[in-house]
Amino acid sequence: VMPSADFESALSTAIKARTINTGQSCIAAKRLFIADEIYDEFLDQFLDRMRALKIGDPMDPATEIGPLATEQILQGVHDQIQKSIAAGAKLLTGGNRIHGPGFFYEPTVLVNVPRESPAYREEVFGPVASIFRVRDADDAIAMANDSPFGLAASAWTNNPEEQELFISDLEVGMVFINAMVASDPRLPFGGVKRSGFGRELGAAGIREFTNTKTIWIS
Repeated sequence: VMPSADFESALSTAIKARTINTGQSCIAAKRLFIADEIYDEFLDQFLDRMRALKIGDPMDPATEIGPLATEQILQGVHDQIQKSIAAGAKLLTGGNRIHGPGFFYEPTVLVNVPRESPAYREEVFGPVASIFRVRDADDAIAMANDSPFGLAASAWTNNPEEQELFISDLEVGMVFINAMVASDPRLPFGGVKRSGFGRELGAAGIREFTNTKTIWIS
């Protein structure tokens, strides 16, 4: 998120992008890179809203955070958080299982996350946000690209030059500008690096399910 972005839109979408389906999505926003100029305000408001999320029955329309799918997933998320804290990450909120029926986990926010910790290097399939302070767009791109994965990225800026920079330099299969990453049947979906190869959906997805036949007639 850059200083020129619509702050409220970026903030509210960041919450949704990290917590939708309780964070159990390959395209959920997992690492958030915030420009130094707006970092403190963004972090304060992000924390307030994460703490205010309604946790409960996923069948209740008012619920904002439901359970994780299995005990194994819940324990895996908790282990990733604990290992990241042990490596030097700072826990600002959450970090605990909510005891009772179901596999519920507190909305969690980490900062000062070390490069070699699970919260930086791995996908965390739970309501866990890692937030990083960056100097500028180049710094954000360098950190975003410092990952074995490359499925998608969401960049928030109203500066046309920064938009072009994010589009060209982010090492991902999909870039969304001022919008949450989403799947659309009209558009090709897929990533690079350890996020796979090939595409599904759209015309490119149809071609993935066909074989090209070369014909030469003399």
